[in-house]
Amino acid sequence: MINTSNTILIRNKSKIFKFAKKIFNRSSYFILIISLLLGIISTKAYITKIGYELAKNNKIYNKLNLKNKLLKTEISKLKSNSRLKDIATRNNMKFPKNKNIRSVIYE
Repeated sequence: MINTSNTILIRNKSKIFKFAKKIFNRSSYFILIISLLLGIISTKAYITKIGYELAKNNKIYNKLNLKNKLLKTEISKLKSNSRLKDIATRNNMKFPKNKNIRSVIYE
């Protein structure tokens, strides 16, 4: 009987397999480097695109903010007491006297 417990099986690799492995090792580094470079370039392009969109949105925001401020000043002009007084006097309205003012208490 043969003792097989200490026998190690060794597989002979063919020359084609060794050659393919060498080529794959060399080309895998090249493919890895190219893919990393493409990833970096695409990331930079995406960041640039986002930057342009951000600048465009900031420009729109500044325009809207300025328009909002102009509208608020227009509202304050329309609400001003002197303007309301002028409109009232043109329409023959008079200010009430103290004896004509009545207070209503709401309970």
